[in-house]
Amino acid sequence: MSDAADKHAKILVVDDDPEQCALMAETLSEAGYHVVKAANGADALAHFKADPPDLVVVDFAMPTMNGIEFVKAMRAVETRRTPVLMVAGYAQSFLAALDSSSGVDSYLIKPILRHDLVARVADMLAGRF
Repeated sequence: MSDAADKHAKILVVDDDPEQCALMAETLSEAGYHVVKAANGADALAHFKADPPDLVVVDFAMPTMNGIEFVKAMRAVETRRTPVLMVAGYAQSFLAALDSSSGVDSYLIKPILRHDLVARVADMLAGRF
């Protein structure tokens, strides 16, 4: 378990695919993190505003508000910089949309191995607690 997990870091997991969302949430929960799930960008933004997490894991391809749109909306209301890990199933279209203005700090391409998710989150949270 990482130092961040020992401090009970809160992670917001956002994915419109219930199975993917549950898998990522379960993986991070088992690693010691407190996890909040959201099924879309609008719900995630409401969670973010009500109780900002220590890190956000968000899917790129979601209906209505995609991952990049969510991150930009989140960045507009955050009071402190929150690390964002984006996950994507379609590397080519995702990488084409990713630029310095996206607000994304890191990414993983699906399928994601459980240990890769936990390691990336731990790396992104290192030094924040």
